[in-house]
Amino acid sequence: MNNADTTLALIGMGRFGQFWARHLSHHFPVYCFDANKHRMQESEVFAIPDSLENCLKKPYIFLTLPIHSIPDFLRKNRKKMQAGTVIIDCASVKEIILEWFRSYIPEEVSYVASHPLFGPDSAQSGLKGHAVTLIPGRVPFVHYRFLVDLFKIKLELTVLNMTAVEHDRMMAYNLSLMHHIGRTFDRMKISRIPLVMSNLQKIKTMSEIVMRDSDELFEDFYKLNPYAGEIRDDFMTQFNIITRNVDKEKS
Repeated sequence: MNNADTTLALIGMGRFGQFWARHLSHHFPVYCFDANKHRMQESEVFAIPDSLENCLKKPYIFLTLPIHSIPDFLRKNRKKMQAGTVIIDCASVKEIILEWFRSYIPEEVSYVASHPLFGPDSAQSGLKGHAVTLIPGRVPFVHYRFLVDLFKIKLELTVLNMTAVEHDRMMAYNLSLMHHIGRTFDRMKISRIPLVMSNLQKIKTMSEIVMRDSDELFEDFYKLNPYAGEIRDDFMTQFNIITRNVDKEKS
């Protein structure tokens, strides 16, 4: 494929979709679709709003949809997908995404699983130095090579290759556990404490960052990551052990 003629499409122009389109548009024309007309209008600054049918005809299609909505989207639109196109997700879970891709994407359509390990807050000063996981699913080498070059050369990201299981286990710590803890601190009103030393300030900052993400996003990667409950239970077990040990020393 001639890169000079390459166009990209993003489907789902929420907070991350707009952020991702803005960066991708520096290198290739980006078309976009969202059922929300207001989001489509907001995206006109850096992308070309178009119909869903036309976006599904582009060579590379990024799905930046809420995770729980992806299987229904694939089921409803599989017949509109064009042979030779590549579907790429940006979700924070990978095992279930690849399962959905295998189940619903037609044989003549390729797919790759990806997860940018950053977002509008952590990468507000730029993408350089950040990382993205990339897991080839069913994709010709020429298309996979294009994505690797897009991420590594054009966006200056570090590309991490790993299995879906490895990814989801690590994200159970990095996302699910951190959001669980950060949201707990938010409910404890940590931000209202008048005296904040450096360690508590870090926790306060973490809490503020995770609370910028929607409840929907947290619930999606918490429920759909098969290791989230295991890591949560381990945290609670260790927390209770420490508490019991301290209580024994006091008595």
